[in-house]
Amino acid sequence: MTETTLEGVQAKIDGLAKEHFSTSDYELFCALLLQLDKYKQLSDENREALYRQDKEFSEHMDIQQEKVESLNREVAYWQHKCTVLHVENERLKNKGEGAAHGGGDYPNGVIPKSG
Repeated sequence: MTETTLEGVQAKIDGLAKEHFSTSDYELFCALLLQLDKYKQLSDENREALYRQDKEFSEHMDIQQEKVESLNREVAYWQHKCTVLHVENERLKNKGEGAAHGGGDYPNGVIPKSG
């Protein structure tokens, strides 16, 4: 709606209100319209705030998704490395050269506490 049309409609409503309402009812009508304008402004501000919040949340989620994907790549890399080491260790064990336990010179790969 153009501003001229809007002003025309508002003037027509104002004229009809003055024509059909008593003075006190007209004042009440104007107060009601003023409150409605305030609620509309508040609603617009809330809508904008929600839009900004949603946009920030989406950006945050994109960042978190990138981090998750990076961690997934790292996990896949280390899983591959562990698999390769396990296969190599099994091969060496079959030749009698691989570690029979968790590694190191101690049983089960556990270093005892000195004490």
